[in-house]
Amino acid sequence: MEVCMVSINEDELKKLVVQRLLEVDIPRKDAEVIADVLVFADLRGVHSHGVLRVEHYVNRIKSGGMNRNPELRVEMLKPSIGLVDAQGGAGHVTTRFACAEAIKLAGTEGICMMGIRNNSHCGALAYYVQMALNAGMAAMVMVNTDACVVPFGGRQAFFGTNPFAFGFPGKKESILLDMATSEVAFGKIFYAREKEQPIPAGWAVDSRGNPTTDPNAAKSLFPFGGAKGYGINIMVEALTGLMIGGVFGPHLTKMYGDMDKSRDLSNFILVIDPAVFGGDAYLETTQRMIDELHSQAPAEGFSRVMIPGEIENQTMQKSRREGISIPQGVYEYLAG
Repeated sequence: MEVCMVSINEDELKKLVVQRLLEVDIPRKDAEVIADVLVFADLRGVHSHGVLRVEHYVNRIKSGGMNRNPELRVEMLKPSIGLVDAQGGAGHVTTRFACAEAIKLAGTEGICMMGIRNNSHCGALAYYVQMALNAGMAAMVMVNTDACVVPFGGRQAFFGTNPFAFGFPGKKESILLDMATSEVAFGKIFYAREKEQPIPAGWAVDSRGNPTTDPNAAKSLFPFGGAKGYGINIMVEALTGLMIGGVFGPHLTKMYGDMDKSRDLSNFILVIDPAVFGGDAYLETTQRMIDELHSQAPAEGFSRVMIPGEIENQTMQKSRREGISIPQGVYEYLAG
């Protein structure tokens, strides 16, 4: 059955999200941050991390699993290394705070490594990397998540989707990679359920560990790229849960379970000022590389060689012209 879609502009969508969050006593300034992060994802066509998540956040807040008023500060461990205790607050707010501080420190120190512990779901990591790109900085941001990915050769979930995002600025265009280390983010499964569409083979397994194309039967995800993706999945876990938070994989609070408990997620943030290696020449060199990639002959079935983030950027431009398309059920929930 085809799901009806609603087209809405970004400002109106943000207002609906803010209103919903105000109803559960999230401070307005924080509600506006959450709305900005979620709508950013929808603008880019990454609906799995967009406003469809609001209902879950509201339910978790009502259940006591998210701190409405954390007192955020940076504990400086070294001149360019900081740690933020999110205190179970909204991940969008805490992660934007930590990234803004990391960008500021990288501006004076040339580099900053920032950790966040006791965090909640923070949405699309590309948002925070874009903050760094806007400041002319390179960045990598990653987070561990609760168990929903089978280890290579296994049947049951152990690690999370453990996504990471990377960005590097150019003069006119920038590289922006945002990916889960699972074959897909689990949010894409939820989006397929919302639209009542099957999922591609190779995305997920059912409760018995068998591959499935039914989003409603999907229990766990495959790591991307077999053993190589599994290795990168572990790398993200090491830099977040092991190094920063002390909580990993199956010991993290589940996103859609234990709604009264804090998630205990951990973020690793690295921001670099590329100018420390020789001024602003990197901007021209990066743009030259991008231009040369664009000039490469495309393979059959492709119109152009593109860089990471380019499709999403084009989608954002279109969404701003024509509106964001979201399932009617999501719109009706937000409009209340």
